[in-house]
Amino acid sequence: MKNSDTSPARELPFRSLVAFEATARLGSVSRAAEALHLTQSAVSQRVLKLEAFVGQRLFLRQGHGVKLTGAGELLLRTVRETLERLDTGLLRIEPYRSKASLLLACPAEFAQGWLLPRLPALRALHAGVEVWLMPERELSAIDRIDVDLIVARRPLHGADVECIPFLEDRAVALCGAGLAGRLAARPWPRVLQDAPLLFVESEPEWGGLLAGRSARGTRRAATIQDERLVLAAAERDLGIAYLSQLLADDAFAQGRCHRLDQVPATPRPGLWLMRSRLTPRSAVVNRAFDWLLEQAAAFSGRAAPPIARARSRRAAAPKRG
Repeated sequence: MKNSDTSPARELPFRSLVAFEATARLGSVSRAAEALHLTQSAVSQRVLKLEAFVGQRLFLRQGHGVKLTGAGELLLRTVRETLERLDTGLLRIEPYRSKASLLLACPAEFAQGWLLPRLPALRALHAGVEVWLMPERELSAIDRIDVDLIVARRPLHGADVECIPFLEDRAVALCGAGLAGRLAARPWPRVLQDAPLLFVESEPEWGGLLAGRSARGTRRAATIQDERLVLAAAERDLGIAYLSQLLADDAFAQGRCHRLDQVPATPRPGLWLMRSRLTPRSAVVNRAFDWLLEQAAAFSGRAAPPIARARSRRAAAPKRG
């Protein structure tokens, strides 16, 4: 049976909610009017409109001020929470309007182990730049409103996407300084029998190294879902871990972890660096793209990529809005 009510849906009076919250918070229509840069009459009219909308009196006059009714107290809790959440949401999207922001989506392990130690140098590229890292996002396209650059394990393909091999990666065995000294002379695979092992939940066989004979005599110290927590456990000498070299890069550089070279490394999916071929939101985007390629070349110990050629490809790309 169809609903025969054809009356238009009532529109929530947002400005009335703001006036109501200010009046309740300040206890006076006049003070609310001053805070909102409105006349007292305008604030009163907006409060009356809200009372008509909810069908309840929200304030009682009290001397020169006002006092909330029971219905007003109930409504105020919801209105205050809603306005606070709205303010938070607006603050979170503010960087998307800023020409000084750089929005970079990347894997969390790459951000922690490789990018964060280099972040001061990245910020020095452009005065006042604010870097926004989005480490948990799986993106299937580049929308220049949502993201400027993407670092990912899988390349994105499209006419408007420039996609360049960025960093190679492999899994390596590592442990804290105490274990490293004791295990340095242990041969493979005996070394894995002389200390407990730390596992990432998704890699129960250490990239295939623990299949068959190599797994005999090994002991499990912990199985952890997050690779970053496994690294933290290894730094505390809780066992031997088998993790991304990129994730462990800063731990190696700071001496918090040491690699066990006798344990074979295994390849992991490399990283790709991507940007839109269209005109970027700001000049810092292309500077950061070139800088990341230069840093990757230095890290990998190979000659710097042909930045000039990358720029010439960019110049030839279509300049659509």
